[in-house]
Amino acid sequence: MSETISLRLPRETIKKLRELADKEGKDRSTLIREILEHGVKEKNIDHAVELYSRGQVTGWRAAQLAGVSLWNFYEILAAKGVLIQYSEHDLEEDLKA
Repeated sequence: MSETISLRLPRETIKKLRELADKEGKDRSTLIREILEHGVKEKNIDHAVELYSRGQVTGWRAAQLAGVSLWNFYEILAAKGVLIQYSEHDLEEDLKA
């Protein structure tokens, strides 16, 4: 189910959105929806990486929070230069899950 929202954007941003929508052959609303969905997913990943980096969640839990597989989460960590931390406790937690 969809819900309508409104927001104020600088004219320059609106212009860039219009240009990008034209390049991609999409209407502006579709483009904005895609950008927001991508941004929300990235924000979830960033949050999960942060929690993982602080040692507040296991890799398995962070992957769940990010909405990706554990393997993909470890690839994301590598791309961001975050060391993978895996202890016996993490193994026990992962086995429980």
